[in-house]
Amino acid sequence: MRKRVIARPVGSSVRLKCTASGNPRPDIVWLKDSRPLAEEDGGKDGKKKRWTLSLKNLTPEHSGKYTCHVSNRAGAINATYKVEVIQRTNSKPVLTGTHPVNTTVDYGGTTSFQCKVHSDVKPVIQWLKRVEPGDENKFNTTIEVGDHRFVVLPTGEVWSRPDGSYLNKLLITRAKEEDAGMYICLGANTMGYSFRSAYLTVLPDLKPQISSLPTATSPGLPWPVIIGIPAGVAFILGTALLWFCQSKRTCSSSSSSPSSSSALPAAQRLPAANRDRACPTLPPQPANGDKDSVSYEDYVAHQQLLQAQGGAPAAPKVYPKIYTDIHTHTHSHVDGKVHQHQHIHYQC
Repeated sequence: MRKRVIARPVGSSVRLKCTASGNPRPDIVWLKDSRPLAEEDGGKDGKKKRWTLSLKNLTPEHSGKYTCHVSNRAGAINATYKVEVIQRTNSKPVLTGTHPVNTTVDYGGTTSFQCKVHSDVKPVIQWLKRVEPGDENKFNTTIEVGDHRFVVLPTGEVWSRPDGSYLNKLLITRAKEEDAGMYICLGANTMGYSFRSAYLTVLPDLKPQISSLPTATSPGLPWPVIIGIPAGVAFILGTALLWFCQSKRTCSSSSSSPSSSSALPAAQRLPAANRDRACPTLPPQPANGDKDSVSYEDYVAHQQLLQAQGGAPAAPKVYPKIYTDIHTHTHSHVDGKVHQHQHIHYQC
């Protein structure tokens, strides 16, 4: 009730409130220009409730002073409004207030834009959305405004307000990325149009990123195959490396054995290069044995016997080649233990 002077254009509506309390409960009577309000003044164009007087479709005849007279057995009070009905002037609509405003919504959420238009006659309110470059083919019909193209959105009901303005809302449900962009509220009548823009920002959806993580590591093969292939390659490489190290260890042990050719006198030793070549390659033994060939053990025993008897040792023989034979035996037990034995034979 703070605003006691109210100006409204022709065809608009107004509500006059006069709320009061008392004991006993007071009664209210409405007066216009100090005369009881006639039934026709509050008839089809007006509606009286206990504490509110509503006037619709205002005409110049509705202008005047409206007084509410409240009384009971203890006394009476009153309040007066001055209503001025202004003839409409032909002018284009004007967007009032701050709406629409920039809005941010979660992916899949719901939001809305509001548009409030003040017009002498009921305006046409339309919502437009700017079409981003490259998206023109997604819409059947677009309109060109300046350097941009827009798509016309469905518009809901336009509500008339008591102050002579008109309100419309654009509701956006289940917001998606393509809903983001610039929106325009356009108010128009026979004298022209006015518009105002606002931006909608849709936050990104996090669910696709979470669900795409398992597929990033398995583009087309099942995970047992992806795990089995590297494991098989690693097993093969490990087996080859173990075999190589075992072979190298066998060669080194045969060359450093006490029964090797290093125990021979210096004159009977073979060159180191020949001994090294004798390990990796095992030349075949001759089909017919050499009658001058004796075993290494017999030769050493004979030389020691001659030295013990004080006799001169026999002239040493120089053998052109040493034949080496290596045998490896593997024994497996029931309890899981595995034993390997190597037998090295030398034949001159």
